[in-house]
Amino acid sequence: MNKITSLRILPCGYEEFKMSELYVNSDFKTEILPINVILMEHRKLGHILINTGCTKEMKKNAISYSKYIVRRKVSFKKEDTVIAQLEKEKMDPICIKKVLLTHANAECCGALPLLPKYELLATAQLLCVIKFDNDSDNIIKSTFPKENIPMKAFNVFKGETPLKSCFKYVYDALGDGSVLAVDIRGAANAMTGYFIPEEKIFFAADAAIDERVLDSDLFPSEKLLSMQYDADDYISVIATLRRLHRENPDIKFIFSHSK
Repeated sequence: MNKITSLRILPCGYEEFKMSELYVNSDFKTEILPINVILMEHRKLGHILINTGCTKEMKKNAISYSKYIVRRKVSFKKEDTVIAQLEKEKMDPICIKKVLLTHANAECCGALPLLPKYELLATAQLLCVIKFDNDSDNIIKSTFPKENIPMKAFNVFKGETPLKSCFKYVYDALGDGSVLAVDIRGAANAMTGYFIPEEKIFFAADAAIDERVLDSDLFPSEKLLSMQYDADDYISVIATLRRLHRENPDIKFIFSHSK
């Protein structure tokens, strides 16, 4: 009996990418790609989100927001918000019991204040970034809910999984092996990828722009590498994901901006 009873991908905003500038040997044109949020239903735990998408709350920190949109060209309307997407699924936001985060970028967790009640689950490192990063220019600090949110860090996963051949540590996000987490930092500090074994889906966040990097002879340009938290880690993670993809062709990779 499956633990994950349903899974949807919700587009919660859009982002512009000039692909030919970002990847060497790419002839792709400028593309407007979605900001993907995953909505899952767990048989025992209820409805769970991976990331939340954008919100107008991002604009509260005007200086940081201005810098952000110059680099990323993010667009979002009321009908793009996670609340609007949940309404399309005929779901009250109060039904969201848990939120998993890939990393602390505004398009990933900027809409947390829109959700009324939930528990936040993440790696210990990411929770530390969220709680103790006091950078006044951090756009997340201007959007994060003011009230205390229950937070819980992942435990190490002790079962068998193909992830262990590629990653040093594998974490058990929900405590029952239904969602596994791994460290894919590079594009951001404490970035997390999620593998859903029953669906054979790997949500790879911003480890690359999208899944074409796994099959195509693309290499990040100097411009793209200059935008990453750690360029060396970014390159290393792409190589690791390519290996995982090659060794497990049945796994479907989804990135934050996959079409």
